[in-house]
Amino acid sequence: MRLQDQQLARQLMRLRSDINKLKIEQTCHLHQRMLNDATYELEERDELADLFCDFPLVSSFSLSKPLKLIGVTKMNINSRRFSLC
Repeated sequence: MRLQDQQLARQLMRLRSDINKLKIEQTCHLHQRMLNDATYELEERDELADLFCDFPLVSSFSLSKPLKLIGVTKMNINSRRFSLC
């Protein structure tokens, strides 16, 4: 009985570890997608700025809405207080 309890405990600990790894991977992929979207948006603005110099330019350091929603600020990006996995 004790041996079965130990085996079950090890199995549950492995499952917990696997779940945590999957959560971390999912979060990293989500953050990478949002950073890619922000980078694409900035590149697109730069290209448009080259084509249309007559309109007022929006600050190139503004963030996309998804990044703002999760609390990423300009300071966070500039000081690199988060990882890219």
